Amino acid sequence: MAQLADRLNALAASGQTITFQAISLPPQVVHGEVGDVAAGPYAPLLAEAIVHAFDAGDAIWIERADPFPAGFAGQRSLLAFSSALETLLGSSATARGLARQLNEVLLDGLAEAIGAMPLLAAARLEGAVRLAVAEAVSPYKVWQTLEDLPADGPEDFLERLPRILGVALDCWSQRETAITASMRDMLQHLSVDEAADVDALFELGCDRLRAALTSREWSKVTGEMTQARQFFATAAAAEEGRDDAEVYAAVCDAVLGFAAGNAEQVAAATDQVARALERREAWLHGTHQPVWLQPRRSAEIAWGRLLLQLRAASQALQAPVWMDCWRALDAVFDAYRAARAVRPVGVSEPASGLATLVEPAIEDGFLRETAFLAALRHAARQPQDYPGPVFDTETAALIIARIDARETNSDPVKDPAEDDDEEGGQTAVADRLHRFAPVLVRTLGLQEALRIGGELNDDALGVLEGLAYSSDVARLEATDPLIVPLLDRFIAELSAHPRFAGDVRHTFSALVEQTLLFLKSRSDLTRTSLFGSGKSGDRPYDYRRKPEKGQRMPVEADLQRDFHGWLLSGKLHNIVQVESTDVGMGRADVMVHFGSLRYLTEMKQDSDDNTREHIEEKYLTQEAEYTNTNAPFGQLLVLDLTAKSDTKGTRRIDELTWLASHRPRHAEIDRCVLVGVVTGNRLTPSTYSQ
Repeated sequence: MAQLADRLNALAASGQTITFQAISLPPQVVHGEVGDVAAGPYAPLLAEAIVHAFDAGDAIWIERADPFPAGFAGQRSLLAFSSALETLLGSSATARGLARQLNEVLLDGLAEAIGAMPLLAAARLEGAVRLAVAEAVSPYKVWQTLEDLPADGPEDFLERLPRILGVALDCWSQRETAITASMRDMLQHLSVDEAADVDALFELGCDRLRAALTSREWSKVTGEMTQARQFFATAAAAEEGRDDAEVYAAVCDAVLGFAAGNAEQVAAATDQVARALERREAWLHGTHQPVWLQPRRSAEIAWGRLLLQLRAASQALQAPVWMDCWRALDAVFDAYRAARAVRPVGVSEPASGLATLVEPAIEDGFLRETAFLAALRHAARQPQDYPGPVFDTETAALIIARIDARETNSDPVKDPAEDDDEEGGQTAVADRLHRFAPVLVRTLGLQEALRIGGELNDDALGVLEGLAYSSDVARLEATDPLIVPLLDRFIAELSAHPRFAGDVRHTFSALVEQTLLFLKSRSDLTRTSLFGSGKSGDRPYDYRRKPEKGQRMPVEADLQRDFHGWLLSGKLHNIVQVESTDVGMGRADVMVHFGSLRYLTEMKQDSDDNTREHIEEKYLTQEAEYTNTNAPFGQLLVLDLTAKSDTKGTRRIDELTWLASHRPRHAEIDRCVLVGVVTGNRLTPSTYSQ
């Protein structure tokens, strides 16, 4: 090893290009020492020489370097391993030539490496996925490895796993149902793991967005996109600096807003994307970005361009007068073409789901503005009037043909509720609801949404969509006989605290109100208002009920996700942050910002004792500590998982919610904490009659 390592070190120190010719050692010496060098710190330098040999087609030196993969299997340095692998896979000729041997090295003994060397194991798995994604090797062994990954593992390994699974789904989401289902299940599991939750939420959002963009049904497109938006928003709120998640959440807002004809929403979301992309570019400037992840960065930029086109089109379609009709038509055509041509990462074909949302919105705009439609027809008949180089007659003809077909087959001004009794009419109303009120449909279910919103016009649906965060919010808001007295009592108790004044009084009262509404909503054993879906797109996992056979036990992260989703969809949706770290040397599960004021809500679970005394003794001090650097008010929500078989029922909300006060020894200011218990492990009411 000494001669080869010394020569590599000397070449690197002199800045020379590292090749076997420059190494100037006899082939037999190189052949004898390659394996040992591959396992040591000079592996990246040796990889440069191997790449040069493959790129030059030098068969002699390629043969002499043959022991490299076997020696590389003994590499224990993460830095040397990652650097050497990046060099090898950066050359297509080298990747193809060494693919089979490298694949064996990367995957053999991976399970043991996860426990012993988790960071190195993650790098090995990433390399194997890259080889399979590049089709340098058959993917079956990689798929088997991904399926066999342990549900739990070292934190260092789990932190890197979501990105690997996300890239795999980028490539294989449309190919293999079994393996992709396993990947989604793993991401769902990681989404409640502290080490990987943010990245897993982001990848789940990307997966739902892909599903939306490859569908042609309104219900599928809008349903998947609203769910993707929730995943992205949760990830962005959970970790500061997740500009990629913020970009994609705004993308979903803009596309859904364009489909619903909401120009203001499109403009606001487009501005948000522009700001997030600027921050992201500044943050990543000068940092190393793996080449194999560049398509994701390119996709973000492509989305930014598309949203600029959608904003211009939405403004043109809603303008009261067009000072330059040709320019307005160009803007609309750009958006129409982009919806058919854009290929987000992981979607090999044009994004049909995007066209499903964008095209009807553009056609509706022309039907609504007859003068603009007349301008379109004139331009199509007489393109020579166009002042630019070439008028896009193909797109114009396509739009006109679709508009004519719609005018022939249906009356655009007809009330969609008139056909409710007919199958076609019912489908049309459902599509309209999915278009203008997707969150309402996802929250209430299609049948309930049809009953409530089927006869409303577009403007009324837009208002209802903005208010839809649970099926009973309106009922609970002002006249509820349980919540209103309870809220009044708590405000009266809080008013005795000297710090409960001014902005603190207004802001913390608003949070307490939303928390009480949440607690009452969750006391009813209905599933329609739960936030967050279960695995494989089924209905939400009901963490309040006693688990059925084969179901996992609920965890505090289920309560956290549900409460966070409630706040995101309610009055406080603009200011919610989730799982803030390093606050008071600890963690808070949900943080709500009102400017400089912030209030933390800690989540706990307890399967031993649900009494007030036990909860305060065990958890109150921790929650109170989080108030030391801001207003002395906070919240504690406890998921009660004690057995309910012999309780003869469950307690009411006014028996499960109270204000607790805590003052550390020698302190002078009380810390006030709203404590709420969410009853879990519940039985259905009919069970008590058996």
